[in-house]
Amino acid sequence: MEDLPVGRNLVASLTDDLIVDILRRLPVRSVCRSKGVCPYWRDLIADHDHRKKMPQTLSGFFYTSFSEERSAAEHHFTSVTGIGMPLISPTFAFLPQCKEVIPLDSCNGHLLCRCLQFDGVSKFHYAVCNPTTEEWVMLPDANWAIGENRIACLCFDPAISPHFHVVEYVEDEAECVTGVEIYSSKTGLWTLHENGWNGVVFVSLSVNRRSVFLNGFLHSVTPADEIVAVDIEGKKIPVPDPDNDIGIIHQTQGCLCAFNIYLLDIFKLSIWFLEDCDTNNWILKHTVSSLDLFEGKNYRLDFEYQVIAVHPECNLIFFVSGLDNTLMAYEMDRKEVRAIRNLGHDYCWPYLPYVPLFSELLTDGR
Repeated sequence: MEDLPVGRNLVASLTDDLIVDILRRLPVRSVCRSKGVCPYWRDLIADHDHRKKMPQTLSGFFYTSFSEERSAAEHHFTSVTGIGMPLISPTFAFLPQCKEVIPLDSCNGHLLCRCLQFDGVSKFHYAVCNPTTEEWVMLPDANWAIGENRIACLCFDPAISPHFHVVEYVEDEAECVTGVEIYSSKTGLWTLHENGWNGVVFVSLSVNRRSVFLNGFLHSVTPADEIVAVDIEGKKIPVPDPDNDIGIIHQTQGCLCAFNIYLLDIFKLSIWFLEDCDTNNWILKHTVSSLDLFEGKNYRLDFEYQVIAVHPECNLIFFVSGLDNTLMAYEMDRKEVRAIRNLGHDYCWPYLPYVPLFSELLTDGR
């Protein structure tokens, strides 16, 4: 290999397109820090054509509402401010014609949907789409048996790979997990993984318990309030949990975070951060009473309110409460609560946080 000249500035030799391609794979915080490298990088990131290619921050939430008066569900999108027209259309009109679209999961700018069709018998296909660019891919059918019920989760991290995976938990009649079936957008194939599962893990079916894809692992909470991590090769890894039972997990600032009820006060919320995955070092980050969140009212997690997301760049928690599904935010550092907007009295689920992504949706070896 040819030796590089002594003192050569390798960064200066990078083209603009290459720098932008590298930066668009980084978290928002890293891109912001990169503006301080030099004035040239600052201007490069601020350029209008380049800016839309860079990672974006949390813009809002997709959610679906149901009511007795309507025969079909309605899809919605609300911004994190609750003000103005939706930044992204929630109609999914760009998807192929189907009877009904059911959003299931979101992950770093991509959405996983179930597209229902009725041709004499009820059937469906999974679709992964990018609502910002309106690109989509329809997945081939997985190997479902009659009467099976599976939970599907989306795994995508552009900092690791431009390709995505869909993980299905395979359950037996007793809802005992016997393995995972994983779709890869790189190969375009489903692969069944059963080794190491032994049918002992129960995965929660609650719509309030979204899984978290972080550092190459899909983290899920079981009904026994335990966390199970699965890599994209189907390997199961147990994750120690904090001292209290785990209720809900999310991610923020590159960390896994867990929410649970304080053992000595069922109306107090405990917030834990797993800051070091190698040592499984959970740190109690914050506690807050529902009396402070809801103006003196005793509300309990999963009953009167739901935690639906944590901002990816700061200590800001989003939750929905009350009969009118009021979207609210709580800033842990300042201990401030603010109401964003009422989402309506209809039954709503799931709440999927969405970060706009302008990158191409890669499939089938591309």
